[in-house]
Parts: sequence; structure tokens; C-alpha cells
Amino acid sequence: MIRVERDGAVAVLTLDRPAARNALSVELTTALELALDDAEVDDEVRVVLLRGAGGDFAAGADLKEMLPLTEEQVRAMDFSGCCPRLGRMAKPVVAAVEGYALGGGCELVEMCDIVIAADTAWFGHPEITVGTMPGAGGSQRLPRAVGKHKAMDLLLTGRRMDAAEAERCGLVSRVVPAGRLMDEALGVARRLAELSPAILAMVKQSVSRAFEPGLKEGLAFERRQFHRTFATHDRREGMAAFLERRPARFMGA
Repeated sequence: MIRVERDGAVAVLTLDRPAARNALSVELTTALELALDDAEVDDEVRVVLLRGAGGDFAAGADLKEMLPLTEEQVRAMDFSGCCPRLGRMAKPVVAAVEGYALGGGCELVEMCDIVIAADTAWFGHPEITVGTMPGAGGSQRLPRAVGKHKAMDLLLTGRRMDAAEAERCGLVSRVVPAGRLMDEALGVARRLAELSPAILAMVKQSVSRAFEPGLKEGLAFERRQFHRTFATHDRREGMAAFLERRPARFMGA
């Protein structure tokens, strides 16, 4: 589920579930958490590069897994549909994004430090269209990256934006031709790996501090709201409709 490779002091972590567009199953997110833990404590790793296999970054959470879950189950699991561990990495994380980065995939992007996107990439939060909402920081980190009105546009409509729009609004650091994506992303990661790891950590901590006020409380509130959606008819209907490839019939309950 997670392919781990080394490029000098760069740990390259690949979401490796291409047949499902790297949908974030519990197995995949657990494997990613363990890989991040290993990279954090490995003194030979200075930078993490996160990418997806098969032409997509991550198309979101695995709705087949999510559909049967109840509010009680997701609360007991503290389920997020993503991998919050990424947001707590002390070492710099570079994302190389192509294809879909939607829902939980977009939340992973929002947790990274530098985002290199192929010109074929698409970003968005379609959770609203299947009767739920972000559960791992989308409603908190996205507004901090792109501002309230752009975030509301994406979160309330569920629409996707292309790489050019994502760069304009500040979600993406750079956009490059798809054929150059890994060269560019690895080049950035290698450059960071040449610098002082102590100072890199200080800079990352300092920049993060600018966005921290209220973030912890906001993430906890968002998770509670996300869990509440699992008690609704509309969440079950929205996910079932998506999997059955039909329009959803939302009832407001």
C-alpha cells in the first residue's frame, strides 16, 4: 500500500493503490502513518517526498469502507478518512501531485509544506456531494491556505479546480508539465536535504506558528462534526448514490 524508497537523504513515500486511484483505505492510511513514523526517527532522512502511483495522487477516502460505518463506530475509531499524522511531521514534506487530489487526498496536500503539481492535477473537496464533510483538516487548513471565500466556494459546492487555479489561490507552490513532475519535486527535496536540518525544522515550526492559533480546537470541532454526519440519512444516501453511479436524493436529515 505504501512504497518506500530512498534518494539520498530523501524518503520517497508512494501511495500505491493505483487500481482505486489511491483511495485512502484504513489499511493505506495506517501504512502511511507507520512510514511517516519511521522517516521521523531516521536521522538519515532529512526530507519526505509524498506522491501517488498510477497517475493520481489520491482520489479521496474509500467510500466502500465508509458507507456501512455508524456514528458510534467512527467516534470509537476517531476515524478521519485520512492520515492526520502527516500534519504533525517535524521534517519538511514535499508533495508531487498529478491527477486527482480530492477529499482526503486534498487534505494530505494541505498538510504538506511544498506542493509541486503537474499541469494535469485536479484539487477539491467533494465530500458535500456524498453527504459528508472533511474530517482531517480540510475545513481548517484550506481557508488558511486560500482564504475564506475560495475555501467556501470549494467546500460548499464540491467543485474541482485545476492546477493553474490552485497555484493562483495559494494551494500549490509550483505547476510544471506532467513529464517533469518528479524531476522538479525531487530537485526541491534534494535541495532541502542539503540544508541544515536543524534550521529547516526551526523555519517550519516558525511558519506553522503563524497558522496555529485556533487550529487545534478547529480540528477537534471539525472531527466531531464529521462524525455526526455518520448518523444522517443523507450521508448514507450520498455515498450509496456515488457507488451506484446515480444522483443522490438528499432529504436534509
